[in-house]
Amino acid sequence: MLQGCISLGNITCDKCQNLIAHSEQYLIIEGADGGKTRLCMDCSLKEGYARYKESKKEQVLTFFPDVTE
Repeated sequence: MLQGCISLGNITCDKCQNLIAHSEQYLIIEGADGGKTRLCMDCSLKEGYARYKESKKEQVLTFFPDVTE
């Protein structure tokens, strides 16, 4: 399961080991075994879990997949 979160501080990205500052967005990936992986926004974008979309003429970061009907 993917969970978009906002950092309250003292969180480290599990991939690049960078500190996720207070009030920055990050992603938690919860595995079937209950393990959790925390990814900063840069790593989430690189891994394809996050993307930018245009909403009301501005770029918005989202974790939702692009669904085209």
